[in-house]
Amino acid sequence: MRRQFLAIIALAVVLSGCSLLGERRKTTAGSEDETSVVIPDYSKTKGSVRIMTYNVGVFGKYMDNSVPLVATLLKEAKPDIVGLNELDSCNTRHNVYQLEELNKCLGAGWNFVFQSMFPYQGGGYGVGVETTHKVIGSRSYDIPKTPGVRHMGLLAVETEDFVFMSTHLNTSGSVSLEQAKLINQYVTRDYWSSGKPVFLAGDMNSRPGSETMTELNRYWTVISANEPTFPSTAPDRCIDYVLILNNISGYKVVKSSACTGFESGDVKVASDHIPIFVDVKLP
Repeated sequence: MRRQFLAIIALAVVLSGCSLLGERRKTTAGSEDETSVVIPDYSKTKGSVRIMTYNVGVFGKYMDNSVPLVATLLKEAKPDIVGLNELDSCNTRHNVYQLEELNKCLGAGWNFVFQSMFPYQGGGYGVGVETTHKVIGSRSYDIPKTPGVRHMGLLAVETEDFVFMSTHLNTSGSVSLEQAKLINQYVTRDYWSSGKPVFLAGDMNSRPGSETMTELNRYWTVISANEPTFPSTAPDRCIDYVLILNNISGYKVVKSSACTGFESGDVKVASDHIPIFVDVKLP
């Protein structure tokens, strides 16, 4: 009888899959009993495209493995495409391909692309994209190394209707300014005449009005809400953005919000950032 009971338990664990992963929280995240959470309106206007960016903190800031939780939050928010920052790939810190693990938890209908920004502990570390749209092409750009600073990256993913770019800039303002200049150089050269909307999303590690954001605003327009995205436990600064290249007109921003609460899980412990989305009607 005891063997039968253990067999049933083992089967339940296997069948639950992603839902049981990442349940154990680190103690630094605060109380698990918090229930007073304001849920933003995540309803999407018909005919709009939802663009999102999310620094997931290698799925390990406040939990041992927040991949399943992040997948659950994304399925609730329903982005058409999301740029993801701080992803490990088969290194000694996380000996898994994290973006592939997230893709498995998201389930059928999602496509992903990863770019390693630099080697890390025997593997890689970089940025990625998850989308429900068909990917018809992708391109990786290296943002060359500044003395004393690791390479950063820029990942471009093209769909039938738009181009989406995911990036993650340095915490030093002088360095991120130079990185922003390179982004402008690459994108105006390769996509200004594409005829498609081009979005740039990511953790810019820069506040509104900074030199870095002023440089990006030479060719882009920030379309995400100017709302705090960091730190997740008590957001007090906006450093994550969605921008659109000024190569087209006729688009309409319908809605934008930082995702401060979810019905399906606690965003405060999923990462040290919170995601932000924009709903856009394309021309």
